Amino acid sequence: MPSDLVTFWGRCDLTAPPHAHPDDLPVLSRGSGKYIDAEPRTFESFVASGRFGDFTDHRLHLSLLPIPYGGNLAHADIIVLLLNPGFSYTDYYGEMRMPAFNRRLRMNLSQSFEGVEFPFLWLDPEFCWHGGFVWWEKKLREIITLIAAERFKGRYLDALRNLSTRLAHIELVPYHSPSFRGHALINDLPSVNAARRFVQDALVSAAQAGSKTIIVTRQEAAWGLPKPSEHLVIYKGGQTRGASLGPDTPGGKAILKRYGIETLAH
Repeated sequence: MPSDLVTFWGRCDLTAPPHAHPDDLPVLSRGSGKYIDAEPRTFESFVASGRFGDFTDHRLHLSLLPIPYGGNLAHADIIVLLLNPGFSYTDYYGEMRMPAFNRRLRMNLSQSFEGVEFPFLWLDPEFCWHGGFVWWEKKLREIITLIAAERFKGRYLDALRNLSTRLAHIELVPYHSPSFRGHALINDLPSVNAARRFVQDALVSAAQAGSKTIIVTRQEAAWGLPKPSEHLVIYKGGQTRGASLGPDTPGGKAILKRYGIETLAH
């Protein structure tokens, strides 16, 4: 049975932009377009537009599919909580020029993983050209290398595949932007409330019981979670900048501990 969060996103019509949850649109539309770019854009029209190369434009891209979560939420035992999906030019290119990538994004949203070897899309080498893979693989590279050495006889691909079955992420705000400037919207967005409820109701108790690990890298206060504990890791202060997951960080150590590789987490 799908979770309430997946059911919530099942109500979102993604046949044409703007790609936003219908409950979110009234909130996102505040400020006469201050927070969103709702104009339908293809890869070609985006490149031809004034937004291409304008690094001061921090509006949310609603021509891109929302990414409220990634990975198999029902089976993942390592969950990373983030603020919102970033943005790179490969987002437009991938969604509008690469049908296989677009299909996998939609499968992820519906949590349909039949026949999928890498449920955590951002660790699938098939999409190594995409900015999402580049970001996640680099962030986790040292961890994956250690997992490969300890559990898979040094085979990096096997470790990548295994972590992809165990890792998930949840975004507080599910819409792409190069940097996030819509903090005034957070507490009013129904999608934010849906994400928070799922984490608080379905994941926190599992972390407290020791069956899952939650790593909060951004917006700790906005997630409304209890105090940190063994399996609830919360980044604070300077730790949130870059949200590193290297082997010497709290999050990296927590991932290695989930694999039983505590001796290497130093």
